[in-house]
Amino acid sequence: MSAAEVPALTGVLETCLYHDSGERGEVERFYTEVLGLRAVARWPDGIAFRVGSGVLLLFDRSLLAERESAISAHGSTGPGHACLLAADRSAYEGWMRALAGHGIEITHEQDWERARRSFYFTDPAGNLLEIADGDLWPR
Repeated sequence: MSAAEVPALTGVLETCLYHDSGERGEVERFYTEVLGLRAVARWPDGIAFRVGSGVLLLFDRSLLAERESAISAHGSTGPGHACLLAADRSAYEGWMRALAGHGIEITHEQDWERARRSFYFTDPAGNLLEIADGDLWPR
């Protein structure tokens, strides 16, 4: 199949991050209370948060590993990474203030090409999160 024959994809529907057993309550509070995300589904080893048109899935890595299912054949050791997109440049600044107000340390701020910026921080499970003020990647 040539590149011209490959069907198009329109976006990323879901992405996953992982936490250790015992961290679920703290992780869920962080994503709902600090980041203001809406939980749209819960099950024994995971929770799904709506982020724009996509979903961020957070799994208990130990419980997930116990499942014997084709759809649970994923996971990680150590922290993961996800970049969230601020609505616009003023929302980007607002996120920096909001996180500081929650005592969340911004670990790095990066200037990118095309006058874009992003900053990094961690969730309670140690996952590296990033908020960008626009699309950082070439089209």
